[in-house]
This record gives sequence, C-alpha cells and structure tokens, in this order.
Amino acid sequence: MKHLNKLRVALCAAVVVVIFLVGCKKGQETLNNDTLNDTQFLLSRIEAFQLLRDAVNSGIKTNGTMTVEEMRENLDLVSNFEHSEHMFHFENTVLDTLYVSMPAINANGFVNEADVVATYNAFEIALGKCLANVDDNMNVPSYFSVVMPESGSKDDSEIKFIFDRGIPTQDSLVVYHGPFTEEDNWIWGDGRGKCNGGCFGSDAAQQLSLKFRFEGTHSNPRAKYILANVEHVVDISHSNNYAADYYVYFEDPNPQTCSNYWIFAYEAYAGDDRKPCIGYDEMNCYWRNLNRLLRSSTGPLHYSPRLNSPYNQCELISRDLYSKTDQPFESVLVHLAKVRYCNVNWFIPIPGHDEYDL
Repeated sequence: MKHLNKLRVALCAAVVVVIFLVGCKKGQETLNNDTLNDTQFLLSRIEAFQLLRDAVNSGIKTNGTMTVEEMRENLDLVSNFEHSEHMFHFENTVLDTLYVSMPAINANGFVNEADVVATYNAFEIALGKCLANVDDNMNVPSYFSVVMPESGSKDDSEIKFIFDRGIPTQDSLVVYHGPFTEEDNWIWGDGRGKCNGGCFGSDAAQQLSLKFRFEGTHSNPRAKYILANVEHVVDISHSNNYAADYYVYFEDPNPQTCSNYWIFAYEAYAGDDRKPCIGYDEMNCYWRNLNRLLRSSTGPLHYSPRLNSPYNQCELISRDLYSKTDQPFESVLVHLAKVRYCNVNWFIPIPGHDEYDL
C-alpha cells in the first residue's frame, strides 16, 4: 500500500508536467472527452475516487452513481496507481486472476458509488490474501487489467482483476541489441540453453522476450508513469482444441517462410527429441513476425481486442501441450505470446513536492 496521506496532499498541491503519451489511437480513446492524453486529468480522476472512497469508508452517505464503464475505468486507474509496481523490471512473470462480485446495476444502467467503493475494497482484500498465500516467491503485482462480466456467461456475476505477479530483477541474461547471429541457436524452452550445450538457464523463448520488453526508462530520473486500460492476451499460433481456454488462436494472414507458424510450434511424435533447436535464421524470422504483427502500429495484433489499448510488451513462454488420444502426434511444443497492452502516461512531479512518490 502506498503512502496515501502523502499522495492526497501532493495530488491536491502538485501540478505535473506532461512529457508524452505512448500509443494513443485517435478517435478510439475509451476515456471521455479525448482526455486520455492529459495526465493531469487522470491524476484528478484518481484523486476524486480516493476522496470518495475515504468518505464512504468513514460512514458518509452518498447517493451518487456512475456508469459501468466509468466504474471499470476507475478500478483500472486506481488499482494500477496504488498497487501496481510497474516502475520495476520483471522477468518470468505469471498471470493471476482475482474474482470480485459485480455490484447491482439499477434500471437506468448505473451503479451506486458506494457499491463501487465496496468493490474496490473487496479487490484489495482479495489481493492481500492472494499475495499472502503465494508459494513461488512471485509476490509483487503489476499491470492490473479489469475485465467486466459478460451478460449470459457462466461468470456474469464477477469482475476479473487479471494481473502480472513476479519478482523485480536485474538483467540476468545477455541482451542482444541487433538481429540474432550464428551464435544464437537456442533450444525451444525450459531454460535448456543453446543448442551446443552452453548458456543453460536461458532458452529461445527468453531470448526473444528480451527484444520485446517494455523498458520503462526516461531521461529524467524523477519521471513516473500512470497506466490506463490494461489488457492481457495470450496468443497461440497452433490451432487445437486441447489448449487452455484463455489462449487466443491467431492465424497469420501473411505467413513467412521460416516455419509453418508465426511463432514456434512443433508437433512431436513418439521418439522425437523433446529439446528442439531453433536456429538463428528461424529466431530472426520469429523476431520479424512479432515486430510486424505486434509492434507495428498497422499490425493486426497491435491493439487489444476489448479496450483497443496499444501494444506495450510481449513475453514468449514455452509450453508442452499434451494432445488428446485422437491426434496423430503425442504432444505439441509451442511458444505462447503473452502480450500486454496499455496506455502509458509519463509525467514529472513539480519540484518541491518530493513527497509525491508513486
């Protein structure tokens, strides 16, 4: 939990200098009045919800309401502002999900402000319990995505808070700044190193991930940023009906010639080597595919499917997917593209307000 009292004082007093906004698509902003570019607006909105929460939690009655989308935006902004440790660099994060009951919607489609505060309180309680019970030491949360229930779905009474959790780390792998070279022949996954037996602890998926991570650095060391409209998508390039439901299958409309898939996938048969080697030419091809499909503003995967947020980071994950018995192959070895989308709003606190510390 951040130092909220200091934050409130600073939010009331400080005027921030907006540096720039990363990736906002014209005409598609979900925050009203084209104000997503205005970091001061986002800070004011966060402050307003914090003051509302303090009032409701102290027993003050409120008859105010907000739309369901306004509720989602508030939960998105404040959860990331208060609990996301996104200013740290993480490696090998995992996605986790919290489920919080959806408050009642009145006949006009609005939600009571007090119920929204109760929803946020329930989120904080669920987050605290989740982190207290983590047994893999990956207990630092970041990048909260708020997914509202869909009418008629099996979980239409619950709001999902999907987030990364991991351990802040220093770089433990060598970062290659250019295309992969003849020395970059890596085993598919499981940290099995290079094909020649060296560099155990890294693998092809991790090396590709290093080229698509969000650095989050700025020339001014005091610069901070606010997240808005976070969304997580896990893409898979191999079409099958036995992978987890949350994998999103995408078929490349303009396939390259490096393999049958836009990221690595291998149909393994009995007796096959379960440590396939991905040569540097193939590594470079996957790197080009991810640039074309994700990083390019015209790429079909550059914007998120629900909130239309821009690409922020891609982490490649190795998985061994076990086939059903009616398949001719025993298993499928794949790379999953865990893509993070969001708007990133940079700002610098005005000098003299050093207590303004995110």
